[in-house]
Amino acid sequence: MQWLVFLWALVPFVELRGSIIFAIAAGYEPIVAFIVSVALNILAIPISFALLDFIVPPLKRRFATIKRLYAWAVRRVEKHRNLGLVGLAIFVGVPLPGTGAYAGSLLAHVAGMERKSAAVAISIGVVIAGTLLWMLAVGGIFFIKGLTS
Repeated sequence: MQWLVFLWALVPFVELRGSIIFAIAAGYEPIVAFIVSVALNILAIPISFALLDFIVPPLKRRFATIKRLYAWAVRRVEKHRNLGLVGLAIFVGVPLPGTGAYAGSLLAHVAGMERKSAAVAISIGVVIAGTLLWMLAVGGIFFIKGLTS
């Protein structure tokens, strides 16, 4: 049952940012925490694209407010279209809540980006964020151990 800690990698806003830390705290080797968390968070990309395709169109048809918000978001994204896939990877790679695979997928969806290219950019961002968090977690562990020894 302890492996359930990795399911945090599939939870929006928590994603691998929480999964890596929770897995290390649960006693998993840091490299195992990194690999499994990153893999599961990358798995969230096609899931989120499928959910967006399923959820957004009926919401836009049914609720005028959602339609207006979506149109507003499309206009906002159009202003930053020149950032493209590199910008998407950097956005996802920033290890802060709200900048993970789900937010990247939403951004790519709103921007009308080609799915395969966007998925690769989001995956690169997930690896970047995972690496930064992993280094921070491992560095914190060594620091704390150094203080207590």
